[in-house]
Amino acid sequence: MITLYGGRGGSSLRPHWMLNELGLPYETKSVELSKGEHKTPEFLAINPAGQIPAISIDGLALAESTVIAHYLAAKYKPELLGATLEEQAKGSQWALWILLNVQSAFHKILMPKWTGVADDAGIAAGKEKLSQILPTLEAYLGTVTYLAGQNFTVADVNGVTTFTYARMAEYDLSNYPNISAWMARCEDRAAYKAAVAG
Repeated sequence: MITLYGGRGGSSLRPHWMLNELGLPYETKSVELSKGEHKTPEFLAINPAGQIPAISIDGLALAESTVIAHYLAAKYKPELLGATLEEQAKGSQWALWILLNVQSAFHKILMPKWTGVADDAGIAAGKEKLSQILPTLEAYLGTVTYLAGQNFTVADVNGVTTFTYARMAEYDLSNYPNISAWMARCEDRAAYKAAVAG
């Protein structure tokens, strides 16, 4: 039995997408942060950090969306990790780079929307960081089809999920055609469409 805690937006999209890639049945449990449901003893038994997403798989409790996605791929369809060790390493490299650099920049832009606290300097800093780092990924994606090379892997699930924050942030990616094309390829997958549709 697989139970996934968390909605279908933000980082929680990653495990939903991966479960759909694998065709695995699962149930979703909503955790209302505004009501403090992430701090209840029941949820803290699943994730002591009190954050979503989290997942329970046959008694194993896991948190951190990228870890969940990686575990699911490794357990149920290892080819989604990459066809070779080199593919796995390259995909992991870029997925982690996106998480550490791109996602943090989008978070700066979005924080005022999430908190209701104005932060023009934070928004400007996030946009400036993106303008500095996105050309690196744009150049790389001009040489490959997916993050690991020519094959779709869990790295793309983790990476594209970060870029969904661009829509929330109303950040224009039209100056990055390779990134946009990569996103379009991944988001055209039936599993992605099923994950976001719910």
